[in-house]
Amino acid sequence: MKRLLSIFCIAALAAGCATRPNQGPGSGSGADYVPAVQAPANDPAAYESDLARCRASAASIPFRASQHDDALVVLDTGVVGAGWMAGISTLGGAAVVGGLYAFNKAVYTPERRVWHARQETSMVNCLAQKGYVNTDPSVRVTWVPPGQRSAEPALRSTGRDTYSAEQFAKARRCSVLPMAALVEKGPGYERHSIPCANGQTMAVRCEFGNCRAG
Repeated sequence: MKRLLSIFCIAALAAGCATRPNQGPGSGSGADYVPAVQAPANDPAAYESDLARCRASAASIPFRASQHDDALVVLDTGVVGAGWMAGISTLGGAAVVGGLYAFNKAVYTPERRVWHARQETSMVNCLAQKGYVNTDPSVRVTWVPPGQRSAEPALRSTGRDTYSAEQFAKARRCSVLPMAALVEKGPGYERHSIPCANGQTMAVRCEFGNCRAG
């Protein structure tokens, strides 16, 4: 329970650090994000059509997070049960249920931010493939034109704990199929670098098969 409360507090503080505009290019988040791009041609109708397709594609990315569900069920059941035993009024009960709903949603704020980032990256990648140039530094374009892609190395560096590092990254939703590369090893430890689906890179340190971020 303490962990859930900590997550909620951290999420609330992080929300206060947002610097995006309230409206116009660069505003919004997730599938509601409004891209800030330079169009290849002055054709507003074509842009709106392209944006609608890219937004629909981004909106289709599902939100998956369930690691706190069991604790939330216990919390919700306990609060509702306590309210029922105390004879709380219908109006008060509605307020409690509404508060629980808001709290349950807030608990997954960090995961929801990662999901929104994936949707935004998907949107700007889609537009980039159509010739639009992203001008918003808060969203990273990961798509690279075929002619500019460098040749992938034939072999990636791996180690004894590479599989464990990949499973660690997968459990934290870095990527559906994470590919870890060994960057450093020493007596009893290995450090891996793993590209994530949201464009960021996860650093993982493993000691005798036990992995952690860092």
